Amino acid sequence: MLRVGFSEFDITPPVGKLIPGGFAPCLTSEPARGKLLATAAAFSVDGNDLILVSADTLSIWPETCDRIRNSISEATGVPFDRILVAATHTHTGGQTDYQLWLCPPDYEVSSLTEKGIVTAATDAYKNLSAASIGTGAGEEKRYSFCRDIRMTDGSIKMNPNRAHRELMVAPVDVPDYSVNVMRIDSDAGDVRGFIVNYANHPDCHAKNKKSFSADYPGALRRGLKRVYGEDVFVLFFNGTCGDINCIDWLGTTSDSYYGGTKNAPEAIGAGLCSTVVEINADIKATDNAPHIATISRNITLSRRYKTQSDFEWAQEIAKDMDSYDSKSRAFATEYLESDDDVSPEIPFEIHTIRLGDWAIVGLPSEIFTEIGRRIKEGSPFKNTVVFELANGTHGYISTKILQESTAYEAKVSKYNACTAKDSADRIVKAALAQLKELGNV
Repeated sequence: MLRVGFSEFDITPPVGKLIPGGFAPCLTSEPARGKLLATAAAFSVDGNDLILVSADTLSIWPETCDRIRNSISEATGVPFDRILVAATHTHTGGQTDYQLWLCPPDYEVSSLTEKGIVTAATDAYKNLSAASIGTGAGEEKRYSFCRDIRMTDGSIKMNPNRAHRELMVAPVDVPDYSVNVMRIDSDAGDVRGFIVNYANHPDCHAKNKKSFSADYPGALRRGLKRVYGEDVFVLFFNGTCGDINCIDWLGTTSDSYYGGTKNAPEAIGAGLCSTVVEINADIKATDNAPHIATISRNITLSRRYKTQSDFEWAQEIAKDMDSYDSKSRAFATEYLESDDDVSPEIPFEIHTIRLGDWAIVGLPSEIFTEIGRRIKEGSPFKNTVVFELANGTHGYISTKILQESTAYEAKVSKYNACTAKDSADRIVKAALAQLKELGNV
């Protein structure tokens, strides 16, 4: 028999706390635009357990995520490798417990986030009851665009200046438009919750970032609650969107979802909600006990280091820091720090899960869309979904093409892009090997 439990915990920081913009942090001066939540779902089949948690936060440091998962395991008895914790990556969430560029840690806020995740997971496990599940999939093409653009001079620029659109040639890649939905019903047939997987940066508030917000995942959640009931739980897991956002740089559709007249998070959330409702209409839930299995392993990625030219550039910036923008100051500050105590190897967890007819691949970091697509295309499972920023972050994991460019996501940094050029290939290879093995579990 399948049993499922849900819970959510409010992790909205108090007014006056920093929003982790990183380069130019600002104080929140207005009430939050909706709650930030940690939402958990616990699954159990004959004592075979799994806990998934989605938290409205920018990212979680790997060591912090390990501590959270250990706390959940101690409270529930669910093994560490059967617990996945992911950040939605909202750029208007609370501050983290680690220094993010020029934005200092806030341990009061990070403790609230950590407590919320652990409490939601623990309570979800306590709330286990008979349930049925079903899955469906569709597409949403209106809101996602590759933000890395090839220019006429051969360079690649992230988020180029729209005033110079004549210099733009084409996006480097295309988004993964897929929307994957799992619906969980009670034994009476009532909708209890949704798990939604869709790939797009939750950085849609343009310059109005003076209030905490869950961005479009929060608007999606509120929309589904309005349709199916306020007691319905919604877990949002971002797909591979390291190079995807809501700005149509080449003007193929409309610019208005970012910096225009529309409230982009609300518009995108509402549109995505309607897509989920359409997908849900064809989902048939079953109480057949689903297969639950997990494999979690670390691979070792090599670290990138700053070059001598990076160091010399930083020395020039340091001569007159105030004359430069906050992004340049942030990179320069880090480049002037010593690398002596930084390990040349990075442990990178690949977490694969079978849950019903879903194969889930959880990857830490902001993952470029090509990497997720390659995993899906090579997977032996019919339905494979990829969750980014799962169980921690190591900055961007980009493709070789980007790492060989001067684009922002390729600029070496412990916060930004700290892994070597072969990282994408090694992650895909290891994930596919685990998925193949998972098919035999």
